[in-house]
Amino acid sequence: MSGPRLKIAMFAHNYVPHPGGLEVMVWNLARGLAERHDVVLVSSAYDGVSGVSREDGFEVHRLPVTHFSERNGIPYPLPLGPGVRRAMKAVEGADIVHAHGALYAQTLLARRAARKAKAPLVLTEHVGFVEYPGAAVNGVQRLAWRLIGDGTVGRSDALVALSSRVQTWLAGRAGRAVRFVGNGVDCVRFRSRSAEERLALRRSFGLPESEVLVIFVGRESAKKNLDIALAALRDDFTLVVCGAKRGLVGERLIDLGIVRYERMADLFACADAMVHPATGEGFPLAVQESIASGVPVVLLWDDGYDRVLTRELVVACEDAREVAPNLAALASDPARRAALSAAGRAWAERHWSWEANVAAYEEIYHEVIDKERRR
Repeated sequence: MSGPRLKIAMFAHNYVPHPGGLEVMVWNLARGLAERHDVVLVSSAYDGVSGVSREDGFEVHRLPVTHFSERNGIPYPLPLGPGVRRAMKAVEGADIVHAHGALYAQTLLARRAARKAKAPLVLTEHVGFVEYPGAAVNGVQRLAWRLIGDGTVGRSDALVALSSRVQTWLAGRAGRAVRFVGNGVDCVRFRSRSAEERLALRRSFGLPESEVLVIFVGRESAKKNLDIALAALRDDFTLVVCGAKRGLVGERLIDLGIVRYERMADLFACADAMVHPATGEGFPLAVQESIASGVPVVLLWDDGYDRVLTRELVVACEDAREVAPNLAALASDPARRAALSAAGRAWAERHWSWEANVAAYEEIYHEVIDKERRR
């Protein structure tokens, strides 16, 4: 579905090159929409990339921010002021405003833009409420939901979640329907490779050529539970970690730091398995990309994932204590890895598409715009 050409104002607290699944989702959605609509994205500067640019057919405003809270594993960039006026000018006259995440300062800008343009506001909530180990952080989060999140939810003309856990949680909090729109995967980029290609790719990353490699992908955050992966006995595999500047060292442990997203498809192709013991996720895009790449996954299961895939496609762990033994067993079982690889790849090709993701949001946009015009 495409319909009339729209001006779409999109707001996200972080965006590429900042690492993370939300950032990749926003990138794929924005560039897909830009093929048929006029898109302006407002987000945050990161790693020296700032200002206004034209990328993938749409306009990007990366505002100067402070990433102070990220050192504690909590991404909450706060705009410093410069660039906000220009960004808000660029989104004037939007037909639809789309915010990612209810709690962020950038979402408050989205609310202002929607109010000024008299445009419907669509909110995609990626994670809902995340339980952190510290009571203080959880207390601040509850306060943020009361002061910012609930107001955003109440102001939104459509609510969207990308996992059934977040969908159920948000529907209960909002007291109204929340739509489900799952992420897609580029199954052309993320795919299995030949033995020769895998060998060449391992060399390009400086990885062992003949060992079983298990990959962990995740930014620096307590909820990613890297300690669970690190605690697994690595007798039969080498653990390859990426997603943050950690500087880890250890036996049969390789820390690649932050890998550019353009190379993640190549990195997945190097791996024999993936471990993802995170909690409080919407649905991890990295897990989808791993499965599409034919890389089997040891996954700490969340019932919210069952809207996206079946348990049989991964090594599903009910409890964190199951992750290490299941990972060791999979690393030493090439036949099971091959079976999961084939089944996962087939599922990805049948069920995951960025084109379907874009079309679903277009349908939501037109529906809320039509509803607004009928008032």
